[in-house]
Amino acid sequence: MSTKSVAVDFGDKKLNIDVPDHASVVEFEDPPFLQDPAASIRETLAKPYSSPPLAELIKPGMRVAIGFDDITRPNTPPRTILPIIVEELLAKGVKQRDIVFVNACSNHRKNTRAELANHLGPEIFGTFWGTGQILNHDCTDQEQLQYFGITDGGRYVEMNKHFVNADLMIYQGNVAAGAWRSYTGTGVAVGLASTRSIASHHSFHGIPEPAVKVNAEKKAAAAPRKRIPSVKEEMTDYLDEALGRKVFYINSFNGSGGRMAGIFAGYADGVKPPAWELAEKYVRRPTPEADVLIVGLPASYSYGSSNNTLIATVGATVPPRYCPEAPVLREGGVVIACSPANGHIDADRFPSYQPAIDLYARYFSSRDMVDHEDEFDHRPDFRHKYTHGYGYPPLHAFWLFYENEYLLKRAGAVIMAGTPNPGAFRALGLTPARNFDEAWQIAKKYVGANPRTVVAPTFWSKPRIKFDVPR
Repeated sequence: MSTKSVAVDFGDKKLNIDVPDHASVVEFEDPPFLQDPAASIRETLAKPYSSPPLAELIKPGMRVAIGFDDITRPNTPPRTILPIIVEELLAKGVKQRDIVFVNACSNHRKNTRAELANHLGPEIFGTFWGTGQILNHDCTDQEQLQYFGITDGGRYVEMNKHFVNADLMIYQGNVAAGAWRSYTGTGVAVGLASTRSIASHHSFHGIPEPAVKVNAEKKAAAAPRKRIPSVKEEMTDYLDEALGRKVFYINSFNGSGGRMAGIFAGYADGVKPPAWELAEKYVRRPTPEADVLIVGLPASYSYGSSNNTLIATVGATVPPRYCPEAPVLREGGVVIACSPANGHIDADRFPSYQPAIDLYARYFSSRDMVDHEDEFDHRPDFRHKYTHGYGYPPLHAFWLFYENEYLLKRAGAVIMAGTPNPGAFRALGLTPARNFDEAWQIAKKYVGANPRTVVAPTFWSKPRIKFDVPR
């Protein structure tokens, strides 16, 4: 079999691997960037989608809350967008003291002073930090949360008081690929929600069994005129009705380094269609169905260091969920993740991760862990590190286990190639291998000597893609 060399992410360096000549290499390619981002921002604020111009929504004496995506998203958009928002507010008579910024860190960890300074930039941070006007969202503190009710779909709507009690709510977000057909953006319903609210759609209590989901999709396809709203749309609509007013969004679609390729402002129902349309052009990448999917893992992504066993495992198992049409990995196929991950978990930053891994050892499936959610969520040591120590909240480990479930059931094997700590990954259901060549030999036992191969060398170090596999 003739081969070619492909350089894939491998910790803090690149690893050259030999793959079949016919292997498809799939990665993000940058779109044309905005030539004058500031001008584009001002233009879309003046001509937003499905809402009056921002200037018409602002009244003198208003209390204004500005939510923003946390540091898991790039910092170029907030550094560019937020000063222009503040400029408009002040010009229309809002007092500087009546503006509050809320870091929409969802069920992620709170961000440190230094991280917020880097994310927001000197103009916003220098003006508003010293007076206590930049806040981290807390998904567990009932004193900072307001309950609105339960949607028809059974989703619990409980949101950050600092944000929803303002006279004008503005949210700066990012449009990026999400699992299946979804994209991020319009993030209040998740980014500023309580743990209980997030659990109502992230937990297995709120996620149907695969067979149930398939049947629901078949019914929807048979009656396409009756479109079922997404969970986020359902919660957003419920919140809008409960408040009697809407959030004004300004979302960007970004390329490498967070450089902006499109800006979309207005209410949620208006900004979503054009933003998703632009994203579809650059995020969907034509891809064949694979017997073997190879993913490179960089030194850090999403939640932190890829040395962390659970983060590295997510790096291997999540990419096959980014398929808007047909699955990229065939049933019984193999994923090879290339990483020198050593399995080290920082217990201060990720206090519940190792205990959750130990819990998983007691069960046959992560679905069985769901009955321990309340126990973990209320452990004082986990809560303290989240509230005061910038640690991830207790249930974050559970969400990652639930994300892993799809691929661990679908794949014949998930191989971590290059790890010096084989036992750490065996404990999570992965097959460790000393190097890529050994992983390839293992894969062939499942898929044969000349497998259809797809390589995603930069899935985690560039903006994420969707594998557009034809049905």
